[in-house]
Amino acid sequence: MVKATFLLTVLAALASVEACKRTCTPTSDKGGVCTYSCTKMCSSLGAKEARDEFLSNLQSAGHSCKASGSSGVKCTKNSSFGSCYDHHWSCGGGC
Repeated sequence: MVKATFLLTVLAALASVEACKRTCTPTSDKGGVCTYSCTKMCSSLGAKEARDEFLSNLQSAGHSCKASGSSGVKCTKNSSFGSCYDHHWSCGGGC
């Protein structure tokens, strides 16, 4: 009985931890501009908050990016930016 209770407790704890999920992902790569969309993937981080963190990090890295709508990001590509698909933002455990 003790082992079964312990196992159920461990499983319940693991189920409550959110796995790492991509919350901002590329949606377009056209004309030298990368477009990203952010969605609410984790209970602790809404779409706008995810967008703001992703945008801040891109800008801090020296990339030419701006907010687009309430949950999007647009970046002008240059030689240091690389592929649109090299950039994303994640939330949850294990990121």
